[in-house]
Amino acid sequence: MVSGKLKPSNFIGKIEFGTVKSIQNRNTGLKVPTFVSVGKPLRYAPRSRSVTQSDSIFGTDIQETKIIAVRHVMDVTHNLKVRFVKSGAIHDIKYVSSDETNTPISFDYITITKEPVGLVNGT
Repeated sequence: MVSGKLKPSNFIGKIEFGTVKSIQNRNTGLKVPTFVSVGKPLRYAPRSRSVTQSDSIFGTDIQETKIIAVRHVMDVTHNLKVRFVKSGAIHDIKYVSSDETNTPISFDYITITKEPVGLVNGT
């Protein structure tokens, strides 16, 4: 699917999985969309597609997506969202390619939208 091997030095940042819920602001009383994490932050490695892969998805709905790799997590589904810890940007998950092998070190490739979902928590 994605080219290249994964090395520890490829994991350059942290992400969190979670949902966006409307929570009432204590000061104003208005409901504000807020990211609610469902687990601990994980390190991620950005992945790139080969030229052939990019050409084959041209004109499809996954053309405007990017791929990240994380250590295998059992409870990641396409219903969750991804928040980049450093920037606070929240992205939708399009596809999850889980590694179902029985190896001690396995990785999931997660396809996310290229653009953030919108403004959440003032980001």
